[in-house]
Amino acid sequence: MKRTTGILTALASLLLVTSCSSKSYRLHGEMEGATATDTLFLITDLEKGLPFDTLLLKDGKFEYEGEVDSTTICLLRIKSTEESIQPFFLEPGDIHIQLKKGQGESKIKGTPLNDEWQALNDFGFENQNKLQQIMGQFSDSLPDTEKEALQAKAMSVMQEMTDKYFSTAEKNIRNELGFLLVTNPTILNEEQVLTLINKMPSQMRHRKEVKGLEEYLKSSMHDAGSGEKISDFKARTPEGKELNAMSVISQNEITVIDFWASWCQPCMREMPHMVELYSLYHDKGLGMLGVSLDDDGDAWKDAIKKSHATWPQISELKRNSEIAQQFGIQAIPHTIIVDKDGVILVRGLVGTELENFIRERLGS
Repeated sequence: MKRTTGILTALASLLLVTSCSSKSYRLHGEMEGATATDTLFLITDLEKGLPFDTLLLKDGKFEYEGEVDSTTICLLRIKSTEESIQPFFLEPGDIHIQLKKGQGESKIKGTPLNDEWQALNDFGFENQNKLQQIMGQFSDSLPDTEKEALQAKAMSVMQEMTDKYFSTAEKNIRNELGFLLVTNPTILNEEQVLTLINKMPSQMRHRKEVKGLEEYLKSSMHDAGSGEKISDFKARTPEGKELNAMSVISQNEITVIDFWASWCQPCMREMPHMVELYSLYHDKGLGMLGVSLDDDGDAWKDAIKKSHATWPQISELKRNSEIAQQFGIQAIPHTIIVDKDGVILVRGLVGTELENFIRERLGS
């Protein structure tokens, strides 16, 4: 009996220690080329940029400890140059920061969000270097076929960057890394940002930064071209037959023109929802027309088959799609909803917003 009591007492003590230290963090690191007079400011209010505290450097090294009730997005600012280091996350644990002068050379590690944030930044800089190498090969003297091949390579690298950014934001949509990526979308298009906002927990979605961004995107994007009649366009189906868009559009009360590609991960993640919507509302007047930016015919056909997309599909089989250019589309997925006469009703809807619009137009 005494043995059991002793074990419980020891366990209670351990839990107490763990509980008391669970909010603790240790921030430490070194600064390349630091002088004896250099000072670092810890910025926790990114909007106002006011220092929360000062970190003193000794032999180029710094150390700071404290506790946080919740994860906070922070900056380090060098007093002498007013240069700010990329955001990092003040969260429980041991955070190590290596400050270097070259762009993208500073490193942050030691805690879950900081490790994932650093991995995303490393991926981004690595792909930027790839893009620079590809662009460095461009020349006016190159044959058109070689120019197109280089352009396809560049677009593939850019799509990899977009997919990585989106998937990281989606994975972390309930924490501060997701919040940071959504409110600083850089390479994401409007539809992708709105898709991520729709996935946010309610409390985060009601932050002023997110609400302001959502309102701006909806007002600037969804009504773009509203009321204008589209020009007819055509391309080939998977069976090789030429299909005019208006021959599909004129048969339905409303038609969703869906710009997508098999190599676009966000497009493929959205596809099951599109299949469900088509199944639910096709008999009530919903039509869909897929416009693929694939350049690989087999990959395109395979994606259609695997996703069970039974609506009409067309493609020019090139990423630099003339149809996409016609509608000013720079990133996918992208939707344009038109009536049976081809008049644009709204564009850029995804996820629940797309479903709500269809339900309002065609009934539940």
